[in-house]
Amino acid sequence: MGGIASSRLATIGISAMNRYGILFLGIIGIWGNLLNVYIFSRPHLRRNTCVLCLLISSFLNLIILIFGVFLRCLMGYNIDLTYNASIFCPMRYYLIYVCQSGSLWLIVLACVDRYLSSSLNIIHRQWMNRKRTNRIILFILIFSLLCYVEVFYCFEASFLTNGYCKTKDKYCSYIDTASYLIFNSFLPSSLMLGFGAGMLINIKRSYQRIGQLPSYIGSINKINRRDKQLISMLLLQVALIGICMFPISIIKFYLSITISIEKANEQMYNEYFAYQLSVAISYINPSGMFFVHTLRGKLFRTELIRLFNRLKYHSHRNLLCRRISQIMWAHPINRF
Repeated sequence: MGGIASSRLATIGISAMNRYGILFLGIIGIWGNLLNVYIFSRPHLRRNTCVLCLLISSFLNLIILIFGVFLRCLMGYNIDLTYNASIFCPMRYYLIYVCQSGSLWLIVLACVDRYLSSSLNIIHRQWMNRKRTNRIILFILIFSLLCYVEVFYCFEASFLTNGYCKTKDKYCSYIDTASYLIFNSFLPSSLMLGFGAGMLINIKRSYQRIGQLPSYIGSINKINRRDKQLISMLLLQVALIGICMFPISIIKFYLSITISIEKANEQMYNEYFAYQLSVAISYINPSGMFFVHTLRGKLFRTELIRLFNRLKYHSHRNLLCRRISQIMWAHPINRF
């Protein structure tokens, strides 16, 4: 009875989470990333190499939300588009993994860019130019595409997996877990934390130098104002990524090393619920970036207010034109 009760509770919990929690993340994530794309694509912002990384990362987050969040939301209504879908099953996981990897590594590149730009060494500050950044971004995208080609072999939705989309054997599970932990979890997170700490050290050294050179206080503060805002946004973003990616990394590692161990049904249902919950938590990362930028970026908030004012102006103008047209139609002016 305990196993049956655990099964029902896990099924009800996962269904409710996919129907409401995941749907909420998807809606706010889509709108948030669309606003990110609009603001970061402003001509005076996208010339900045760090903003370019954040712009492309927002594009990739949109793909993650479409193929990850909304398709998972349908599962809450017992609609699984990957069930017995031999082509769509690996394609969905491939797109999610590639876009997630690309998005994370672009954040790593943004951290490297801010680390170098905050350096006191003029050679370091000049290293990340637009041409070199474009090449590195292209390399990251190609690298992410190649890292997960094994998905097309390892993921299946056939009689081997009872029609469900998952790895077909334990060896594929090992490969999938290793690839995910290396390219989507521990390696990018470690680099983000490392360069994030480097940014803080550079900022501290910059303040120390400003104290020694009082005549340059105004000019240095003016030059570094935008850089400080971007660094603040990135540091909070790195913290969010670490918090959201940690649970799924631990669960995937645990499930991989215990795949050959015989387990009771109750334990399997509990592990399945924990895995589904960790997946939902991982989707907070692409959904919450807009709020991170709004919370910590004054420059971002300024552009957002400009957008809302522009929309408000156009709305009032259209309403005024509509009222004038109605008045002229109701009271035509006779012309002689």
